Amino acid sequence: MQKLIVFAFAISLISQSSCRKVYDFIRDHPDAHDSLCRITRIYARGYFGHPDTFNIAYNAKGSPLSMLATGPYGTSGNLDQYFRYDRYNRLTDYLWTFIKSNGALVWHKYGYPRPNFVTDTVISYTGEIHGPSPIAASSYYYYIVGYTLDAHDRIERVWGLPNDPHEPPQPGGLITYDANGNLPLSDSGVVYDNMVNPYRTNKVWQFVYNDYSRNNQVLTGLFAPTPIYNSFGLPVSLPNLNIRNYIIFFLSNTDPAMQFEYACSPPKGPINY
Repeated sequence: MQKLIVFAFAISLISQSSCRKVYDFIRDHPDAHDSLCRITRIYARGYFGHPDTFNIAYNAKGSPLSMLATGPYGTSGNLDQYFRYDRYNRLTDYLWTFIKSNGALVWHKYGYPRPNFVTDTVISYTGEIHGPSPIAASSYYYYIVGYTLDAHDRIERVWGLPNDPHEPPQPGGLITYDANGNLPLSDSGVVYDNMVNPYRTNKVWQFVYNDYSRNNQVLTGLFAPTPIYNSFGLPVSLPNLNIRNYIIFFLSNTDPAMQFEYACSPPKGPINY
């Protein structure tokens, strides 16, 4: 019995050491991704005041397919989200719908005309999205945006692309990151922690939410709420940045903090980077 206890304790130490090694690598390398963890659930209370759980499904290659609420239609004020890919596993469609609805509110269609450049056609659409060959047609409006990617596949510049292909694209905003690999902050009451941003668990999150920051934004001050992290350095409870709301993953949350669940698998054997 004593040998079994010692063996179990040794296994626990090895597992913790492996998690710590992965966490240290992810934290210290600005563009690394934590492929060992997937976000499986997010808990939020929408601006209508009802709590909701959002379950996230992935394809065989680890890219997100959907983020769907478990609550009934219209109770939280948040939206369901869908993701589609081509045969190269490149994101082709990103859609928002009302919870339990088949009609898209906004439909993003992505194109890849040349390396390090992505087009994003944003369409307001109200038709059926789950048919065998759904067509993204504009019901109200559409516009086109272009993204230039840097050497790390981060969005570096946003371009306004005209509807007329004969007109030149208009230069947009240049996106910069500070020395720690984070977007600059404009609020003096907010700082970055030194933990892992959950967007870094998947490149799709970083792209669709336009945020490649290494770390998490947290409140500063004597009475600021404290985030809670797992052994991989990912937040399981991330406090809101103001009294009522913190929009992350395009989810509104009126609870004091947004909660996350992950499926994490400690690596087997040595880790080689």
